[in-house]
Amino acid sequence: MANLIFKYSAMNGGKTINILQTAHNYEENNFKITIIKSKIDTKGKDSIISRNGEARKVDILLRENESLLTEGNYKKYYTSKVILVDEVEMLSESQIEELWTIAHLIKIPVITYGLKSNFTGNIFSPAVAKLFAVADDISEIGSSCLCLCGKKAIFNSRRVNGVFTDQGETVVIDGSTSDVEYVPLCGDCYLKYVKIKDKHVKKLTDLVNKVL
Repeated sequence: MANLIFKYSAMNGGKTINILQTAHNYEENNFKITIIKSKIDTKGKDSIISRNGEARKVDILLRENESLLTEGNYKKYYTSKVILVDEVEMLSESQIEELWTIAHLIKIPVITYGLKSNFTGNIFSPAVAKLFAVADDISEIGSSCLCLCGKKAIFNSRRVNGVFTDQGETVVIDGSTSDVEYVPLCGDCYLKYVKIKDKHVKKLTDLVNKVL
């Protein structure tokens, strides 16, 4: 039985390291694997790169509207024991449907890795929403809040020139511009540093102060 699996975490959760280790484990047993990532993810160009610097060239660098069901792509993965997908949140909803079809029709397990939410605290993309709807198995890879409060990070905050913000384009690759960085935060720290000016936060704060 082959499944479509979604593994997610906040930033710095070790997703790419997990992919590289999984690839090594399969290849150590002489199994062929296929690694896929979206061309939208310009970090590493045609390779996936972990935060410790380990890198590996992908087998399919998927364009935004490219189908995995073309003859050319099919020939790259049809003999694989597993398909591994990095930064799956950058794929399209249609590409997720194709991965699900590959898993269940061709019987190749597909393990996808990515972010659940973007820096605004919303589901990252239609691809992620589709994964939550159709994935056979969904699991979280633990990540710690960068504020070192000891809590689990579930938010991916964005800092521009050192200042937290929830404004801007959804996809801005860290490292592509020197003034943008991403920080994994727990709910309390995300509220404290990012959502402090949110109208709901202000309204509740005013109520608390009024009652006190």
